[in-house]
Amino acid sequence: MDSLIARLGLGDAVWLDPALVGILFLLAVVTAAVFHKLLFPLILRVTARTPTDLDNRMVRATRLPLTAGILVLGIYLSVAIPLELGARTQSVLDKGAGVLGLFLGIMAVAAVASQAFGWYIDSVGVSSPSRISLRLLPIFRRITSLLIYGIGGLLILDLLSVNINPLVASLGLGGLAVALAIQPTLANLFAGTYVMTEGIISPGDYIELDGGTTGYVVEVGWRSTRLRT
Repeated sequence: MDSLIARLGLGDAVWLDPALVGILFLLAVVTAAVFHKLLFPLILRVTARTPTDLDNRMVRATRLPLTAGILVLGIYLSVAIPLELGARTQSVLDKGAGVLGLFLGIMAVAAVASQAFGWYIDSVGVSSPSRISLRLLPIFRRITSLLIYGIGGLLILDLLSVNINPLVASLGLGGLAVALAIQPTLANLFAGTYVMTEGIISPGDYIELDGGTTGYVVEVGWRSTRLRT
């Protein structure tokens, strides 16, 4: 590129580097807009012809992260290619672009996982005779998203050259302390999980407790069961 610019007699132009930055940035914006407005609808039309809408949901979930990723890549190239950056500045730029790219990848993975759970709940869970589909999958969905973002956060810290070993150790000890502190709540949670998954009682059932309390079951929850006496 430098030799071509020199042949055109523009090697000493002061405005050349900023102009190249602007042109590359504009190309990145146009490419992201074309992908978001034109190419992505075509992809959705193809996935809409498949027998299941799982692929359609998963593709929709990646629309925003992919568009933002194209824009971030374009901004990175528009700065890194025309400008002669120092080693320190280039390192900061590389880390910034890496963090943004990794964050967008984490968003895409979390969105795809969430849509996969949502598809199963809407399509398969409704017709499933097991109560676990509609009762447990929503909480598994949240836990999966939290795990993805948690692992992604650790990867970002590692990319920023932050030592995550003490953090992981402290999280383990902190988790143990929290588990001990909320032990009664966890016991009620596991008991409620067992009641709901086994289908021992359901709303509308008439039950009698050991203490003599009787009534109709109104709601079976994770931590408690409500009766109408």
